[in-house]
Amino acid sequence: MTFLPKYRGRSVLAVAALVTAALALSGCASGSSTSDTASSSSTTWSFTDDLGKTVTLDHKPTTIVGQNETMVSLMNYGVNPIGTFGSFDITQDARYKDLDVTSITQIGTEFGAFDLEALAALQPDLIIADVYPVDEKGTIDATQPDFGFSDLEQQKQIEKIAPIVTVVMGGDGADVIDSIVKLSTALGADDDTLATAKAAYDNASSELKQVAEESKLTVATVYADADGYYVVKADEDPALDIYKDLGVDFIEPTPEGYYWGIYSWENAGKVGGDLILLNQSGYQQDELSKQPTLANTAAIKSGQVYPWLSAGLDYVSQASYMKQLAGYLGEAKVVTD
Repeated sequence: MTFLPKYRGRSVLAVAALVTAALALSGCASGSSTSDTASSSSTTWSFTDDLGKTVTLDHKPTTIVGQNETMVSLMNYGVNPIGTFGSFDITQDARYKDLDVTSITQIGTEFGAFDLEALAALQPDLIIADVYPVDEKGTIDATQPDFGFSDLEQQKQIEKIAPIVTVVMGGDGADVIDSIVKLSTALGADDDTLATAKAAYDNASSELKQVAEESKLTVATVYADADGYYVVKADEDPALDIYKDLGVDFIEPTPEGYYWGIYSWENAGKVGGDLILLNQSGYQQDELSKQPTLANTAAIKSGQVYPWLSAGLDYVSQASYMKQLAGYLGEAKVVTD
């Protein structure tokens, strides 16, 4: 999950006062029921999301706007959005480097910031959002909005433009991948495309497992900024959980709390690890090297700092990143005692 990690679950910006204009441009409304099935026919389209909410339309959605995190996965399966929103510009996101984004309108590139007029002008059939658990049990806080919305009020106003389908980005990584496959299939992803992607994923998984079994390396997965050094708890990140199951030995941070073990810069040097996977947002390697408590640590001194792309939870993204990770593990050396 590439996002500004500190913002996870926080409200950052106020909702824009553009609702009247947005609704005037919008012709979509959501439907819900207690159904727990996903289906489509010549006259209706229905999908039940990870929160148990069912969206029903009178046609299959063809104009889709969604959260950056999930849109890269849908695009890898051949389902192309007309708009995206998130905490960053997708043209600067390494996960989109092989995808054509020239026809995509970005209606928000900062957390919680939406151009509601631009969103409504796109006349989307469907909006796809993500939500993250708030604890290791997988609890979803219903008092908080989906990830990326500043608050529930903003989410409600956006939902008046088009119905929202939500993907839960937590728990077992394989389950999240399956959930996105299910959504992509409902939106028209080709079976052969999915099968080809799954075969590549299986091959990459086998390669990573073999390299991890041979490796003695310990790995720290990190986001860093002026406020501190954030180390991921691998069991609580769906993708890292997959890699851990394949044998990658992740550092388990000691500070209490869900998802992150947060270290002050005074204590950052205590984390250790032969290899650092560093998030593409926040401090990068040069900035880590300037931190006195990290400059002389083994991983930094040996230059064993590699990108943590928080690859999309789809077969294509994961196959690509697992091959990269296998390469990192294969070339790095044990440098800690």
